[in-house]
Amino acid sequence: MSAEPKLHFAPEAAAPAVQWLEGELALPHSFTLESGATLDDARLAWTCVGPAEAPVVVVLGGISAHRRPVARDGRGWWESQCGAGKALDTNRYRLVGIDWLGGCDASTGPRSSGTEAFPEVSTGDQARALLLLLNRLGVRRVHLVVGASYGGNVAQHLAALLGERLRHLVLLSAAHKAAQFGLALRHVQRAILDLGSDSAEALALARSLAVLGYRTAEGVERRFGGESPVDAHDDGVIGWVEHHGRKFVRRFDADAYRCLGRSLDRHEIDPAAVRVPTTLFAVREDLTVPLSLSREYVAHAGAPCELVEISSDFGHDAFLKEEAVVSALFERCLQA
Repeated sequence: MSAEPKLHFAPEAAAPAVQWLEGELALPHSFTLESGATLDDARLAWTCVGPAEAPVVVVLGGISAHRRPVARDGRGWWESQCGAGKALDTNRYRLVGIDWLGGCDASTGPRSSGTEAFPEVSTGDQARALLLLLNRLGVRRVHLVVGASYGGNVAQHLAALLGERLRHLVLLSAAHKAAQFGLALRHVQRAILDLGSDSAEALALARSLAVLGYRTAEGVERRFGGESPVDAHDDGVIGWVEHHGRKFVRRFDADAYRCLGRSLDRHEIDPAAVRVPTTLFAVREDLTVPLSLSREYVAHAGAPCELVEISSDFGHDAFLKEEAVVSALFERCLQA
């Protein structure tokens, strides 16, 4: 009687280990900005999270974002989309993020430079610094660049610099130039800072105004319309905007807010220079990036460009709040 055959099962391959890396890239000693000014001994703070050989996804957010879209302690600025099992899955991709030059975090900015008048930093300057980082990290090809709001402005310049090294570009609530409403809004914010002598109270008020501009009147009404005027000062709309102002002051300073606001104002790029397949996400109710500019971008894009339009009471903030829609968009772009 023959023996029973022995079955051999190959051990299941272990998932690649997720690395949590961060550091500060020393930029060339005199990093020349588009304005002609130079940043001496400037540094660009960065993080890279994911398996060592995984495809790279660059993740860039608004002016209040930072280098950690996902963090070990769960305090990344985009935890809803970034991390294990999320749309931008750190088990499958390496996510690269930076702190903005001219901002308030670990990259060189007004607070750390020690100079009285910090020079203007353009969206193109941010992109050139980021390209130096990708080269230093040994990244030959980028699977996806995701840019939202100010990060979308930087992402356009980065895509133009990367060219064929980039597979796909995703822009959320970002266009090729500043909108007139946004220009006016940021002018008033800076006037508040000037009148308030850059005090914490002035910065909080300026940020509160910005938060209103990021939403819609209908969205605010739906959320707070049932409250009485008395309640509005506590748990209602006034308490809400004041909370966002106070929260912002705990991390930001007036000089950084001015610097990045002016960078937003001066952003401009010819869409034809971005010769990379692109998906554009736009919100019909967005006050600061109107749909007309998104359609204009698509009409002049230098490569195939798809426009995804949605309606949302969250307005400009929809890229943060409409989580299911944005997640589905990312998954489709990653697989395209």
